[in-house]
Amino acid sequence: MTIDPRTIMVVWAALNILFAGMLALVGMHAGKVRGMRQWALGDLLIGISLAISSQIMMSPPLFVVIVATLTLGCGLGLLYNGIESFKGGRSRYWITAVFALIMLVNNTVFGVWYPEPKIRIASNFLLFALVHIVCARALFVQISQPLRTAYWLAAASVSVIAILALVRVVSIIFTPADSVRMFTASGVNPGVFFFASLAQMSMSFAFMLLINYTLANELKELAATDSLTGILNRRTIEVETMRQLAQIKRSGDNVAIMMIDVDHFKQINDRHGHPAGDEVLRRLAHLMRSVVRGTDYISRYGGEEFCILLPATGEKQAAALAERLRRLYSELRVDWNGHSLQSTISIGVADSRQAGSDLEILIKAVDTALYQAKHQGRNRVVGFSEGVAGAERAEGVGQFA
Repeated sequence: MTIDPRTIMVVWAALNILFAGMLALVGMHAGKVRGMRQWALGDLLIGISLAISSQIMMSPPLFVVIVATLTLGCGLGLLYNGIESFKGGRSRYWITAVFALIMLVNNTVFGVWYPEPKIRIASNFLLFALVHIVCARALFVQISQPLRTAYWLAAASVSVIAILALVRVVSIIFTPADSVRMFTASGVNPGVFFFASLAQMSMSFAFMLLINYTLANELKELAATDSLTGILNRRTIEVETMRQLAQIKRSGDNVAIMMIDVDHFKQINDRHGHPAGDEVLRRLAHLMRSVVRGTDYISRYGGEEFCILLPATGEKQAAALAERLRRLYSELRVDWNGHSLQSTISIGVADSRQAGSDLEILIKAVDTALYQAKHQGRNRVVGFSEGVAGAERAEGVGQFA
């Protein structure tokens, strides 16, 4: 069976235009995902260029060469910029312009003014390969699953296109000049076009997977975080605490938890309004992030109450950290509409070794410690074993005597 490269290019063009439309539709409902517009426009321009190129015969008019070359060059440049933008990098459109200009000069000089098919076709495939090598390098990133699978699938697909383009360059070098044609149906040319079109389809599907996984991760983060402060919400910290407690039952380790409450928070809302209270909570969350370790978990437990989970930590260590946090917060000033807002926090601390390794019991213990901190005058840290359990033991001894 004879494979016609020109027909394959038409199919390739159709695939690009189809995926451009799909990406544009997805982009309408996922505007926060960067890079999609560049990918959609890039695929569209590449598809248009391939469609035009598939119909070019010998000695094409200059304007046809200009349109086909510029659309292809800009499309490939936008493909690279879309990848960088998706990763959170900065788009560098000058690369797109430079690449399109190089292709335009090559096709104009060796395609129209001084026709040299061998140089023109080899140079085009070489440039095509170089752009895809740069894109593949940008896609081979170390990132957590499942995004890594999609990234590497896209990188592998782009790499295949680059390798096939280089194979075509090598075959042109060893082919007599008078036998070199863009759409020759002999040698490696049909296979290059056929497998490159399949790789293009694989790359487009990989981009769709990247978008899908990114949106799924965003939804997961939204479900796990507090919208006001950006830290974990109550449900997430409780799930993580249960996981940590199940782990320490096997390892015999310890886990501490602290419960934090803003003193007289209602007065801030009453005097300055709820937006002022919201800003105070955001600043407290930011302070907690700067104080705790990277392995600790911070959450907004409800209202003006926060919770910090500290793996592999005892009550004394947690109390020392809590005291530092209490002191830093007492020195914090929040500027709001010409007023300097200042408040204090009360903190209760407990650990699994002293209070127990059951979630409900541990939360009850740290709540009791927090209550004692509030009861004793606020703006203080109270540990469960010293401030609560110790008081209960003293009360029991008095009754016995």
